[in-house]
Amino acid sequence: MTTCTVRWLSRYDVLAAALPLASALNVVEATLREHGNGAFENPPKIGVHPQTDAFIHAMAGWLPMQKRGGVKWVAGYSRNFKRGLPNITGLMILNDPETGLPICVMDASYITAIRTSAASAITSKYLAPNNVDRIAVIGAGLQGLYHVKLMSLIHPLAEFQVVDINPGAVDHLAKQVSAEARVVHVREAESAIRAADVVVTATSRLEEVVFKFGWTKKASLVLPIHFRGWSQDITTASDALFTDDVGQFTNFMSATGSPYKDLSRLRGSVSSVVVGNLTGRSRNSERIAVFNLGLAIHDVAIAAEILSLAERQNIGTVVDY
Repeated sequence: MTTCTVRWLSRYDVLAAALPLASALNVVEATLREHGNGAFENPPKIGVHPQTDAFIHAMAGWLPMQKRGGVKWVAGYSRNFKRGLPNITGLMILNDPETGLPICVMDASYITAIRTSAASAITSKYLAPNNVDRIAVIGAGLQGLYHVKLMSLIHPLAEFQVVDINPGAVDHLAKQVSAEARVVHVREAESAIRAADVVVTATSRLEEVVFKFGWTKKASLVLPIHFRGWSQDITTASDALFTDDVGQFTNFMSATGSPYKDLSRLRGSVSSVVVGNLTGRSRNSERIAVFNLGLAIHDVAIAAEILSLAERQNIGTVVDY
């Protein structure tokens, strides 16, 4: 029987591959174009919930134009920090489209952080108001860090007002991005949100309402990384709602007991705006909210880029099976 090989990339290997952040933006934008043109398979994510505030999801995706397919097995445990463990963990598997055999297994934590923040950045490219002077980032963890890094590539002149319950986390983030972005430590989320042209809530999962949509100003864009935590009027007082995939969004909201009952302002997917099939911001004064729940095809595309870099640099461990 023919011997098959698979490349294993640990978390350190994935980082060593050194995917440029600008490349990540290009990959996500190109993948959104494929999504907008219908060249994809991205079934709604399925999962189990071992705890009330935790999930383990399977996310499969196929990009026929790139001939890339795979699945991410990802877990989110919001209380892991109490054990000194990351909130988001997972594995990514890429498959050979000709044989179905796995060709790579890699750590998915970095991939998740990069594609989530890149999706937000590209969303802001198409849906943010005309002049973005201030961006509020609530949460100075891994998602907050990469949102500052990637959104600064889209809005290089913007000031980032960062809020976290741990002041030391904001200081640490500011030092990490000192050469890339201007960060101001703001103590209260309300103050940062009221002043912001773009709002990113990059906290862990929230069960209670923490953010009020009434704090947002006209001509703003709101990007909740986790869909809970905002007041119900985020879907009724906003001028428009968008999401990364309408089918996944409506399925997820009905399956998980969404706190937002009225979704009638949903205009469509961000990808439809990217390819020009849907108007994004009709008026600059609009308050727009976007629920990007996460696309498996983004995971697949980013993972494929990392695999290519790893192969060229001979990074990782190749084993027979």
